[in-house]
Amino acid sequence: MNLLRPAVPYPAKVLSVEALTKHIKDVVENDKVLSSVWVQGEISNLVKAASGHCYFTLKDDKAVLKACLWAGNRRYISTDFKNGDLVMVYGGISLYAPRGEYQIVVTDLRPAGIGALYEAYEKLKNKLQAEGLFAPERKMPLPFIPKGVGVVTSPTGAVIKDIFRVIRRRFRNMPIYLVPVKVQGEGAAKEIVTGIKRLNADKRVDVIIVARGGGSLEDLWAFNEEPVARAISDSKKPVISAVGHETDTTIADLVADRRAATPSVAGELVVPVKEDLIEVIRQKTLRLNRIMKSVITIQKQRYNSCSQCRFLVKPSLLVAERRNTVMNLSRELDIGFKTFIDGIKHRFELLNARFLLLDPKALLKRGYIMATDEKGKVVTSVKKLKKGAGLRLGFADGYAGVTVEEVER
Repeated sequence: MNLLRPAVPYPAKVLSVEALTKHIKDVVENDKVLSSVWVQGEISNLVKAASGHCYFTLKDDKAVLKACLWAGNRRYISTDFKNGDLVMVYGGISLYAPRGEYQIVVTDLRPAGIGALYEAYEKLKNKLQAEGLFAPERKMPLPFIPKGVGVVTSPTGAVIKDIFRVIRRRFRNMPIYLVPVKVQGEGAAKEIVTGIKRLNADKRVDVIIVARGGGSLEDLWAFNEEPVARAISDSKKPVISAVGHETDTTIADLVADRRAATPSVAGELVVPVKEDLIEVIRQKTLRLNRIMKSVITIQKQRYNSCSQCRFLVKPSLLVAERRNTVMNLSRELDIGFKTFIDGIKHRFELLNARFLLLDPKALLKRGYIMATDEKGKVVTSVKKLKKGAGLRLGFADGYAGVTVEEVER
């Protein structure tokens, strides 16, 4: 039986593929809902280009969606991501005309389902940081060799086995005191706080390890709660946090006095290698013995040298020698002082002789006369004399007054 298809009217206008694609692109990109939308899915086919752009597919069990993250937006996203991660992305739907494919242009990317936990984590982190709980100066040093090591963790699993194995290998007789607690789920934070307080009260313990294996953010959340952070901060004994893997960072890690990348590393931090210490002590003991032998040998030589000293054998020789030295010095002092006095006397006599040569009275004694005018000034020339002027003539033994009767030049 032949069925006739209804007649289709001849089109008045035929669109090109480009025109149709452009129309769809305008409709999609101008839609208010599609221009800013959150989409959740699992990452697959991830390609991280050398330019910094990322291309991947978001999928769930019923559909897939192409996605691109430009390098300019990627640098603002702190979350790392890989194939298989469940994420939430924010962006706008765009249509790539050359292939007729639509995709979401991502501007933000976050792990799915734990956005609220990340927000709570950042809020508590900022609060405790403002209070100074992360400050390096408040962190206590670890004891070199603790009396005992306290461990707050689950009694089952690989964590406690790793800690025991490492500590026993490094320091085989180090006491280890375990406080078994829940490390995830409801009530875990309360048990961890109780464990820390219990070990603080135990005098056998010098250092505390708070440990847990790796896991998701939800699994590690007990170590991001404020009561646990406060208990670590208030601890009177140093606390090592060994929570999760090296890439995991919890609030407990930030508050603790030391952070260990893994529980095994915590065991290495808490105790030294006993055999190494024994070897160091042995080497230092040998060195000390060598030094002591050298010191004793030197002291023996000094003793022998002193025992042969004639002054120590007969001390009176020393006294006699010192007495001779004092007498010689006294004699030299007397001679020096006499020489000094004689020198001064000789200088005095020379100066006195020169003085006497210049003394006018000495000239007078030899028959010379000194004439002075009425004012007592010495007359040295007839130019200063006038007829009838009074003069005073000085002799060696007195004076005589005269009057000038005649002046002859």
